[in-house]
Amino acid sequence: GSEMCIRDSVWIAAGVTAYLVLPWFALEYGLFDATVDEYIHSLGWKGYRLSILAPFFLLAIVPILTVKGSRTLQGRLLAFTALAGALLITIDFIRTDASMGLGTGVILLVLAAIFSYGIARLGFLQGDTFISGAVTFIIFIITVFVFYPVLQIFYKVAVDKEGAFVPLQFFTIVSSFGIGRVVLNTLMLAISVGAVTTLLGLVFALYSVRSTSPLRHLMRIFYILPIITPPFVVGMSLILLFGRAGILNDLLVYLFGNGGLFIPEGSDGFFRRSGYIYGFAGIFLAQILALTPVSYMVIVGMLTSINPAMEEASLTMRASRWDTLRKVTLPLLAPGLANAFLLGVISSAADFGNPLVLGGEYDVLSTEIYFSIAGAQLDFAKAAALGILLLVLSLTIFLIQKKYLSKKSFVTVTGIQTSANVTPLPPRLQKYLTIFVSFWLLLIGILYASIFLGGFVKQWGADYTLTLAHHRELWAGGFSSGAWPSFTNSLFFSCIAAPLTAILGILIAYVLTRKTFAGHGIIDFGTVLIFAIPGTVTGIAYIIAFNTAPLELTGTAIILIITMAIRAMPVGIRGGMSALSQISTSLEEASLLQRAGSFKTLRSVLLPLLRSTIISSTAYSFIRSMTTVSAVIFLASAGTNVATTYILSRVESGDNGVAVAYGSALI
Repeated sequence: GSEMCIRDSVWIAAGVTAYLVLPWFALEYGLFDATVDEYIHSLGWKGYRLSILAPFFLLAIVPILTVKGSRTLQGRLLAFTALAGALLITIDFIRTDASMGLGTGVILLVLAAIFSYGIARLGFLQGDTFISGAVTFIIFIITVFVFYPVLQIFYKVAVDKEGAFVPLQFFTIVSSFGIGRVVLNTLMLAISVGAVTTLLGLVFALYSVRSTSPLRHLMRIFYILPIITPPFVVGMSLILLFGRAGILNDLLVYLFGNGGLFIPEGSDGFFRRSGYIYGFAGIFLAQILALTPVSYMVIVGMLTSINPAMEEASLTMRASRWDTLRKVTLPLLAPGLANAFLLGVISSAADFGNPLVLGGEYDVLSTEIYFSIAGAQLDFAKAAALGILLLVLSLTIFLIQKKYLSKKSFVTVTGIQTSANVTPLPPRLQKYLTIFVSFWLLLIGILYASIFLGGFVKQWGADYTLTLAHHRELWAGGFSSGAWPSFTNSLFFSCIAAPLTAILGILIAYVLTRKTFAGHGIIDFGTVLIFAIPGTVTGIAYIIAFNTAPLELTGTAIILIITMAIRAMPVGIRGGMSALSQISTSLEEASLLQRAGSFKTLRSVLLPLLRSTIISSTAYSFIRSMTTVSAVIFLASAGTNVATTYILSRVESGDNGVAVAYGSALI
């Protein structure tokens, strides 16, 4: 209709305007740092290339909009013209080895929108323009920022430094050192952390939602602390407590002598001076403290959305509270538990901050990947090969989880009003959980007290004289010196990445769980890779993929924002899929029967039901972006340094007091 023609015309006008005034080629120092001459020469109409035909593809769409008769003919012409224009632009940049600018990105976005309108008029997804546009956008994001970097990793393994094809290089690399031990270490650590964090997340979710103890309110406040902390800061605090100069170990030396927890070499006993907090035990404890909140956030959202009528029916049939919890509540939480376990395993395997600080001689794949890049050899092929192994491990866990949930139904929200009340925990279970939660809060309190106090003493373990020197060094000199640039960068990038992550995560979850279409498998597999790609591998893949033409983004703020959004997206997608698995499709069908359309149904029916999930994923994304390190450490430059890379650089230089002070300020 006329409304569609007006909408298409607006997109065309936006594309032509962008072509005329925005840089067609990438500017060396950014949009706001370019000279007038550099800016003018970067415009598309200043050159003599095939790309100069781009606006003509847009203008050619205008007469298509006036075609009378069949919507099928109009849809084919729109889709073909938009696709041809996008391919022409991409091929031209690849052929000439040039980097795309902002104007090129806007043109490609416009062509993608026109393409989605075309396929909608062809009847794709029942002619729903909103869903076809969403699917097109999601496939574009996954193709460019997931598939393309992953393919670059495989390409890097298949060629040598001179560019020659070496098909067996992968096997040569992984057999050149003790890869079996490293893989076994990674697998043991990841599965152990995933299982324990899922169990603890379930315990705390049940206690915070179903307990009648007033301690649950305090637990909610203290429990969120580990998630707002950079992972390696938790590792540093464990060293402050349990390290050889740790205050708790000093107390045990005073009480028991003989090295405290660290029994001298050669003597009998379980703990050795050379081990204990360094190695598997230290990494395991640090990751448990850091990753349990992730499991809690996934499980608690699903627990609060369970229809209490299910449990009330069980109690009415004379089942005990314990039997109701075991046979009704826990089975309904299966998707949340499986998703929490998956996130725990992959997050543990991807973490390199804690293994770097606490690992000692306990090697894992993430640290091996980091040292392959951070070392003097700069061995991208070895890093890529180890990244492929990590991908295989993560994908295996994901496929097992998906197969377990594929044939089960967990719908409890049907739109039928009920008056049931939430079933409290069995009294004896609540008593035991209260004791456990008290010990957990005590540990968290001591842990964070050491973090804050560590920034106010001269040297932890040697000189406990109070001082403000570390904080003065951080924040003195105004906003252009010290830690200020990295802090403002982190704040700015996170404020942009967080809402993008929540919106895109919910949209992907909705499309995957509610729609069936050609290309569904591409999005599904892409989300698998989003989960499976560890942070260190993401950083390496993005360096390889986006350090050269046609997408030269390394060193810019854009690549950091994209990385933050992609890295935090698994929680948004998993949380959205868990919540949607409990909402009956009859609610949406009723809205569609009233001719509301997909966009209005999503906005007016589903989003209110998903409010808690959206808030949780947005908050988590912001916190994750502020504290992430595994991917951004490879991508941050001098002008885009962020808080976590600044802290890690001070740790590596031995400035632990400054690092702990910044960590406490970031918390």
